Amino acid sequence: MFVGIDLGASAIHAVAVEASLELIGAIVFAPESINDLIDLVRGAECIAIDAPSSLSTGPHLEDLSLSPKFRSARCAEIALGREHRIWVPWVTPQAAEDAAAWMMLGFRLYEELGEQGHRLIEVYPHAGFRVLADGRVPKKTTPAGILARAGLLREAGIQPPGLEAWSHDALDAAVAALTARRAHGGTARSVGCGHDGSAIWLP
Repeated sequence: MFVGIDLGASAIHAVAVEASLELIGAIVFAPESINDLIDLVRGAECIAIDAPSSLSTGPHLEDLSLSPKFRSARCAEIALGREHRIWVPWVTPQAAEDAAAWMMLGFRLYEELGEQGHRLIEVYPHAGFRVLADGRVPKKTTPAGILARAGLLREAGIQPPGLEAWSHDALDAAVAALTARRAHGGTARSVGCGHDGSAIWLP
């Protein structure tokens, strides 16, 4: 089983697929039901989480070639922007009190799932779809964006009935599951510059 998890402030979407990419299940949880999610993914070979894996250590604070916003970012966020021209809209803070609620939820998932022995990877679904499309995709909250993402997933092998009616958050979880499967198979790519060990994976 390979699982993709999309974290939001009010909902957690999870998609699980088999090695063949056949859908096992797609489900949404309230943030307070995180223990149910942890129970659900027991036995997964690889889990991809759409959230930073840890707080930033500020490895690029003195890099004046970066905009002030990104100088405190992690290597993964900076490398994704520099190497792939995909800049995350957020920057992982250095202090927990500055982290958004969804980031704190992510830190908890990485800790608890890691303690269970799962292989965990960090993903940024927007970047995943950009890679699958080999270019830009329409805004994910529009019908065109949803249809484009569903089409890219189908081309990649995730083909459940009704995929075009999924929410954009569920589609983000699906591309995360695809990336988890490809990471397990050795065909996904990790992006980072090595100073802090952070990496964002691309399908």
